[in-house]
Amino acid sequence: MDEGLVALAGAAVGAAGTAAGAGLAFWSAIKQARIQARAEHAQWRRQVRRDAYLAFHALIEDVYNKNWDILEDMSLQGALAPAHVPTPLHDARRVASEEMEPIRRARGVVQVEGPRSMYRLAHQLDMLAHIILDEVAILRSKESPEREAIGQTDARLRALSAGAERFLDAAAKVLADPEPTSPIPRVRR
Repeated sequence: MDEGLVALAGAAVGAAGTAAGAGLAFWSAIKQARIQARAEHAQWRRQVRRDAYLAFHALIEDVYNKNWDILEDMSLQGALAPAHVPTPLHDARRVASEEMEPIRRARGVVQVEGPRSMYRLAHQLDMLAHIILDEVAILRSKESPEREAIGQTDARLRALSAGAERFLDAAAKVLADPEPTSPIPRVRR
């Protein structure tokens, strides 16, 4: 009977060891799956942010490029370019509003994807683009826009371009961060 008990005890110890090993392997696999899921989510999030930041930047660049040409034509009026034909202010502001619509939508995506620092930069560029578009609309509505007003709008346009570059630099830093940050929390008003 001693041999039977020893064999039974050995089998019990072997079964317990096997169960413990299987349990450790199971929990290790779960932990590894969670690590993998977090890494995949971080990569997905980084790609979504990248797309959002590039889309916003492209819209800001469009404002810069389109309005640079308009200001250049106005500043050359009478010298090298044909005479400026004024546009009614209402029509010029409607065009500006249509240009702002995609910028506002893109800024919303930047806000959702975060981090807060990127949203603040996007908000500043959005506001500056809005001011520029309104100033250009006013200039376009005048028979002979003042050179001083053109110069002020030109300075803002240059600031917009510099801000767009800072936005790209900040985006590169955010995207280079191996740990994704959480989106901007909604503030209750």
